[in-house]
Amino acid sequence: MRILFVCTTGGSGRRQLGGAERFLIEMLPALARQGVEVVAATPDDEVAASLRESGIQWLPLGATRRIDLGYAREIRRIVDELRPDVVSAHLLSAAMHARVGLGVQGRRTPLVVALHNSLWQYRDAAESLREKAAVQANITTDLIFRRLRPHATVAVSTFEGEELQERGHVRNVHVIPNPLPAVWPDVDDTPSLAPTAPVRVGFLGRLEREKGADLLSDIAAGLPEIEFLIAGAGATPIAPLPNIKLVGRVDAASFLQKVNCLLVPSRVEAFGRSALEAMSLGVPVVHSGVGGLTEVTRRGAGVLAYRADMTADAMVAAIRAATRPGAYNEQRRELAREYATQYSFASCVERWLSLYRAVADDPR
Repeated sequence: MRILFVCTTGGSGRRQLGGAERFLIEMLPALARQGVEVVAATPDDEVAASLRESGIQWLPLGATRRIDLGYAREIRRIVDELRPDVVSAHLLSAAMHARVGLGVQGRRTPLVVALHNSLWQYRDAAESLREKAAVQANITTDLIFRRLRPHATVAVSTFEGEELQERGHVRNVHVIPNPLPAVWPDVDDTPSLAPTAPVRVGFLGRLEREKGADLLSDIAAGLPEIEFLIAGAGATPIAPLPNIKLVGRVDAASFLQKVNCLLVPSRVEAFGRSALEAMSLGVPVVHSGVGGLTEVTRRGAGVLAYRADMTADAMVAAIRAATRPGAYNEQRRELAREYATQYSFASCVERWLSLYRAVADDPR
């Protein structure tokens, strides 16, 4: 089976290394090891470099603007040339352009789309009417193209799946939650932090308002005795407080093993992969409960997960509860093992592979 993966990594006009990009870096080599002939068409960036290093056949391709008919034509040209059994499009730009590129004549080529987020969530979290209108335009265009070019859709959480089904009336939705990384330590490999060491709270993600980065300075100011390690990059400024340390991009596992708690104050979150990673290592999470965060943290509520309103004061109180000495240590470890089993990378590979096989074999 040959699968063509298309993705304008980071979206047209910006670069990032988020969930969709990490999916490509980890999942494509895993599928190739299962005997799938994988071809990736992405911009030449970190994702492309990693895929080439893994031996994946790679083609330079990406949208240069929001509507790029040349991108759509190139997708169609590559499909005509390679004749893949399935085209798998990731993120909104690739999804829209793949639908246009395949069009009516390309209906015989099965298409699978994964947006990796909820457009309605972005619209509801937008600050201005102009921003809301821009997201609504994307929602409307996406829904129109779905009807013109039907295909299978993958949602990364039940939340995202229900948004598509209930608000978009989208059919043929498959929920495949994001997994833990392909290489990931066990909770028993995570050393217990010394009780005399200073308490550390981590933030791991894009420094943008949608991820709640604008709250970080006020939260840190409310907990001057706690050290805040902030990993990531973005446009939201962080106050130069004495208990805040900006550490840039980090290895997630090593970073999480050094903190007593992970802070996830997101306004937009279709799944919550950093929360999952933390809990699988027995690190408690203070989170906003938006979107997919509710379902991914539900099992750990009150032990590994502490929900708080989107205010600095509420987050401060939840951090104090999550980091109190000796809080449910063994219970946390047991829950961490359950998370590692439920969200294992191997089981996720099997679910994606089964979907691709079913779509490729569908005669419609």
